[in-house]
Amino acid sequence: MTRAARRLLTLVVVLGTLALPVAGVAQKPLTLYTLILDFVPTGEYVPHYTALEKGWYREEGLDVKIVRGQGSADTVKRIAAGQGEVGISDISALIAARANTDVAVKAIALWYRRPPHGIFVRADSPIKTPKDLEGKKLAISPGNSHQILWPVFERLSGLKPNSVTWVTMDAASMPPSLIRGATDAVPFFVVHEARIRKIARQQNADIRVLTAWADLGLDLSSTSLVAREETIAKDPEGLKAFLRATLKGADYAFRGKHFDEGVGYVLKHHPEVDPEGAIGSAQVAARFVYAEEVTSGKVAVGQFEPGRLEKTRDTYTQYLELKRKVPLEEIYTNDLLPEKK
Repeated sequence: MTRAARRLLTLVVVLGTLALPVAGVAQKPLTLYTLILDFVPTGEYVPHYTALEKGWYREEGLDVKIVRGQGSADTVKRIAAGQGEVGISDISALIAARANTDVAVKAIALWYRRPPHGIFVRADSPIKTPKDLEGKKLAISPGNSHQILWPVFERLSGLKPNSVTWVTMDAASMPPSLIRGATDAVPFFVVHEARIRKIARQQNADIRVLTAWADLGLDLSSTSLVAREETIAKDPEGLKAFLRATLKGADYAFRGKHFDEGVGYVLKHHPEVDPEGAIGSAQVAARFVYAEEVTSGKVAVGQFEPGRLEKTRDTYTQYLELKRKVPLEEIYTNDLLPEKK
């Protein structure tokens, strides 16, 4: 046997030995966990795919499956129906669902500390201000938080109420509908600007952000991780484990700026995702997660501020004309976070 062959054989034996379970020690089975996104997979979800591919969920005893979403309201419904353990949803959709249908779902971590909502138009569009949207057609996916929050946008922008026409379609069809002129504008999170712009330029067109809602004064809590109250009560340790791994992924990918690596993990599961657009999305999303109050040490990543959430709740209760003002304890909990300040 050659020296190289002996080395290879030795390596195989060693690796095989390492893979064997320790005698007398039972291998703890992994708990199946499903994460339902609020949208199609993009660079904004880099932390979750990083935690998945780095094995950090498995280290916490979880076998996590990540599935695409169809909008925040739809994600809340799916979590309430038990289709997943954790979902990503704008807090407005959760508050509305609790107020109007008493859905038993609660936020367990704040993800985006500011609303990333925006409106996109074609670069050559005559639409220059939000008021110019009157009489125009806007693409929208079912359950999209932009449509839920539209009354808020109307009041902030001065747009005439009920003056736009909504054209419902799959979320992935929204950018093409704008680019080819089937609709006049599309509401998207501003984290998607790089991705949509590249799609447009591939078709010899271009897009621009008409307005970011935060620039109009929408300074509220936004995207959150949510779970059923039943899961919170019966499996708090599982949710704590999920949050530890997820925030570890955020710390590595977002705070550590490992954007290229993280996007690579997204592409492994979704090769159809555009790498450049995904990196742009990740870079913008990181600023929403690691806002000033986090980087300054005022609050921990994921931690809700009761005063800010109260303002958020009151704003949505008024503008969306909800059936009741939901008590804060029904909306969120900070108790499952790995760190609080």
